[in-house]
Parts: sequence; C-alpha cells; structure tokens
Amino acid sequence: MSTQPKLRSVEQPATIRHPGKIELVTHEAYEFEKHGDLTTYLAEHFGGRREDGGIRGSVCRKGKYGGHAVESARAAVSGDPVFDAISASSGAVIEAERQKQLVAERRAPQGPNGIVGRPVLLDAQIKFTGVVNGAERWASDDGSTVEYRIGNGRLTFHAWKKSFGYWSMGAEIEVSGTGADFEFAHIASKYFMSVTSPCMLVKEDQDSDSNDDYLDEYEWGINAQQPERVASLCRAQWHHARFADVVTAGSGCLNFQNAEWPTGFPSEWNEIPTSVQLNGSWTDGSPRSAIITRKHNSLNVNMSAYNRPAAHGSVSNFATISVTFPDDKTYVGTLEAPRTIRWSNGSAWTKVINTVFDLNGAWTDGGGRRAFILETTNSITVDMSDYDRPAAHGSIVNASAIKVNFPDDREYTGALELPNKIRWSNGSSWTKI
Repeated sequence: MSTQPKLRSVEQPATIRHPGKIELVTHEAYEFEKHGDLTTYLAEHFGGRREDGGIRGSVCRKGKYGGHAVESARAAVSGDPVFDAISASSGAVIEAERQKQLVAERRAPQGPNGIVGRPVLLDAQIKFTGVVNGAERWASDDGSTVEYRIGNGRLTFHAWKKSFGYWSMGAEIEVSGTGADFEFAHIASKYFMSVTSPCMLVKEDQDSDSNDDYLDEYEWGINAQQPERVASLCRAQWHHARFADVVTAGSGCLNFQNAEWPTGFPSEWNEIPTSVQLNGSWTDGSPRSAIITRKHNSLNVNMSAYNRPAAHGSVSNFATISVTFPDDKTYVGTLEAPRTIRWSNGSAWTKVINTVFDLNGAWTDGGGRRAFILETTNSITVDMSDYDRPAAHGSIVNASAIKVNFPDDREYTGALELPNKIRWSNGSSWTKI
C-alpha cells in the first residue's frame, strides 16, 4: 500500500471569498496543473483582479503544503501557491527564460516530505530581547521577524516583500519544531503605496485560524503596481499564552509607525467556563456511552457505541450547550451540576466517573504546560503535545489508581489523591486545573 500523501489540484481547496481574495486550506500536497491564459487562469482560480494589463490579488493560506510536478518530477515549490501554480515546468504561460529566473529566485527549502517552510533564521540574524509569558523572545533589527521559543518549539511572526516580475508581500504566523500547534492566530495587515499622494494606506485585510501550524495573509501581482510597505499585527495563542507584535517589510512609508491597531485579543479566544466538566463518557442509562471531547468552545460527540454518526456542537454559556446530531436534529443541553446534561427533547445524560474524582481535563506539573486526560469506557488517553511529547495511553486499575504508558519513557502508576492530585510512581505529581 502506498504511503504517499493524496495529491490534490490547487483548485480543490480554494475558496474565493470575494473578487481578489482567496482562502486556501492546504493540509495535503498539491499536484500542480496549468491551463489557459495566465491572467484568465489567475482570475478564475485565484480570484485575481485585472488592472492596467496586469493582475493582482489577495490570499490567505491555512496550513503548510508540499508539491509534486506532473510526471513525477519535483516542482519548484516556493510556499506560495499562486506562484507555484504558474512557475512549474508544465504549461506555464510566462516565457521560458523568465520562468527559469523566477524559479531560481523563488525556490524555498523543503523538508523530507516535500513540505515547504520559511527559511530558518540563524541566531546571528535575530537577537534575544527578553522573556514574554514564559517564552524567549527573539527579533530582527529590520522589524520583519519576531520569534518566540519554548523548548524546541518556535512561534514565528514574519513579514516579507518579494519583487521580481511576480511579486508578493504580506505576513505569516508559523509554528515549527513542535507538535503543539497554535490554539488561535490572527493577522491584520495594512499596505502602503504611493498613488495620488505618497505612502497612502491603500489596503487593509485580516485573517484568522485555529488549532493549526501556519497562517498567512498576503497580496500578489504581475505587471501591477506593488505597495512600498506592509505592516501586520500578528497575534497568537500558543502553549496557552498570548503573544502579539507588529512586523513589517518594505521601504520608506514610515507613517506605518503611526497606524492604529486593535488592542488586546479577540473575545472569541476566551474559553467559556461551564458548570459541568464536559469531556468524558456520558450514558443515557443504558450500558452504552457517548464520548464528549471539548476543544475550546467546540464539542465533538462520539456516538459510535450507538451506531450513530458523530455529533458536533458548541458551548453557549455557563449552563448551556448546543449539539447537532446529523441523523436527527439540533438539541440544547442544560448543564446541571455535578454531572447531568438535560436535553431539550426531555432525555438526560449522566457523566460516567469510574474513579474517586473525574480524571477528564487539563493537568499541570506546576509549570506552564499542560497534559490533557480523556477517559473513555475502557481506556485513558493523555495528550502530551504541550510538552512536545507523544500521546500516552493507559487504564484504570481501581477507583484510586491508574497506570499509564508514556512511549518516550516507561509505564507509571498514578495514585489518585482527593481532591485533585495524581501522584506518580516516579515521585512526581500532577494537579488538575
């Protein structure tokens, strides 16, 4: 059986949000197919706007991607899906000599699986500026890059401006060196260009993403005037801490320093507290259980024990949730402490707790990172991604003890001590958050 990723054409994940704007969700590799006239192709497939014989557009990309050219040859993958779609060897409309020059200038490093990433900055290119929310902060002198470091992980805010025939400029937020994705990310960009007067603010745009490792927002063009500067407010929540910086790329237009930016962080990043811990197994009184998994304010309900499709919903407020069952309808659930959901159809679910206290939820060893325990009917899963470690798995020994195998370490027994502590057999302990 082949282990190669499924290749998709660049059109498949593309969503044209309005003329000149496209959003790309790129979690799989691309097979780049070219056809048609250049500007027509870019207008139809990338939402480009024709302008004085040229074309320009806007892109938001969510997730990293790689690529393979047709006939098994490696494509010149740049990390820019617009450029990649017109610069690979098969069928590009740009004249051949210019194409070769563009490919040579734009090619970017690739990882072992063909995934393209921003070139890694050397410590000599950025400087340590202090510690913010438990992370080392490093920044470049030119204002284009800010990097936060926790362990081997990096959260990078980066602005760029590329100018050569095809041009692009914008900002990106990237997580690298860790499996702990950002929980939220948001980019708000301002573009400055001399039109009827010098350095006018000609474009503002913003995009957001969640539970991912990459987000960008950028402008591109061919034979269209390029702005002199971009300035972008990048904000992210990573390892449960929040970070924000303005990064910039370009020349002149120092009036960007007087730009007004949103303060604080988006309100939707705040997790809504509930009267009941929702994660875990729930029963309707029968031997079967539904398993609820909460991520921030979103809910997934595994109904496989009932031979029903998964349901999805959200937390409405402290005492209410809403869940859509695709084979039925949407129901409102009223939360009644300590462990009941009373549904709007008159039925009720009760939380299944097999130990002296509810294991489900976030746990800390006293540092800033967290482990997340999900207890199902017969097993325990411990999400250790916040520690840059693989998931651990275990089981309940009795009401006061569990055992968990950490694949990068060994198996440990955990003694459950009221009201909210796990004391491990290696002498360490976790406290429930």
